[in-house]
Amino acid sequence: MKFNKIFSILGLTAAMAFTACTDSVEYTPAPQEETPGVYFPDVEISDFALDANSTAQVITISRKEVGGEVTVGITATGDTDKFSVPASVTFAGGAETAVINITPLVDQMVDFTTYKLALTIAPEYSSDYLVNTWEGTFVYANSKEWVSLGMCVYTDDMVGPLFSNPCFSWEVEIEEHTNTPGLYRLVNPYGCEDSPFARYCKLEENYIIVDATNPAKVFFGEDPNDGFTTGVDMGYGIMTIGLQAFGTYADGKITWPVKGLAIFDDDGGYYANQSGKFCIDLSDLVD
Repeated sequence: MKFNKIFSILGLTAAMAFTACTDSVEYTPAPQEETPGVYFPDVEISDFALDANSTAQVITISRKEVGGEVTVGITATGDTDKFSVPASVTFAGGAETAVINITPLVDQMVDFTTYKLALTIAPEYSSDYLVNTWEGTFVYANSKEWVSLGMCVYTDDMVGPLFSNPCFSWEVEIEEHTNTPGLYRLVNPYGCEDSPFARYCKLEENYIIVDATNPAKVFFGEDPNDGFTTGVDMGYGIMTIGLQAFGTYADGKITWPVKGLAIFDDDGGYYANQSGKFCIDLSDLVD
């Protein structure tokens, strides 16, 4: 290995020496700009949380060449019908910065929706060497996205049986999405107070999405391939759950077929729900 490394270095040195003997390359400087160099600072905020009471959101714009008063054109793109954006911004004489007020039209926004907006400085005022476009994300949420339904009964046929324990059952808080019936969220099932595995759970907060919007094809997360983390580590790494088959939601109970789930830790993957007892029981919710 040492011989190869030395050979490589010598080869590189030779190549550099050879290059030095070639004709020199004529350097052409970039053309000098004639603009005030208006730009968006890199540190400018770009993520906003909105609700029904939100007013104008303010961002700062700067200029490199400070002089007299100047008005700069601004072009907005994206979800422009959801915002009131000025077509220009004015720098006061001697001022290095100015502000742009972006007013969200909240009465036209939909709850729990993300909107995007981009602002671009007119080219006659901007610089090719500075940031001339700002992009922002606005999340509108005027009410609770998730509403607690109470406590469901959670029966584990995964973590416990993997270590020769029985299928324990305990109460877990379950929430439902405000705008999407059948979309549920379990509140830290393996780390909650009643969980027999709480002392092994490494997560103080863990929300597990259960998508039962199609009762015949229930899965975890936003995609059937997502699965979820239990947060439990019993000496072999954090255990996670994945799907082998879709679950079903019927008679108030979410279940999976035998071996329809898999459990993974640092040792590898194993079939789970081998007795078919895994269940999220919403049939008798407790407040």
